[in-house]
Amino acid sequence: MRTSLNNIKKIDDYLLGCMAPEETFLFQADMLLNTSLAKDVAQQDYTYGLIKQYSRKKIKAEIIAAQEKLNAEPEYQDLIRRIANLFKKL
Repeated sequence: MRTSLNNIKKIDDYLLGCMAPEETFLFQADMLLNTSLAKDVAQQDYTYGLIKQYSRKKIKAEIIAAQEKLNAEPEYQDLIRRIANLFKKL
């Protein structure tokens, strides 16, 4: 099990760009020779993509909920107008 944890750490470091250039070069060579490692890297990269996509959707939903709450409260109408004016100037 320790070996798999080490592989996961190496894959993470590679995908996140945390490896030194010489380590990156050796890791890429290892992926060329080891198809299992290349598959693991592809799967981990795909998983990161899904997590990012989910996170963006969740943040967008939170922003929309906050915006709807602000729009529903009369006391925040002046704030909403001032924010809208800021973006009109850009």
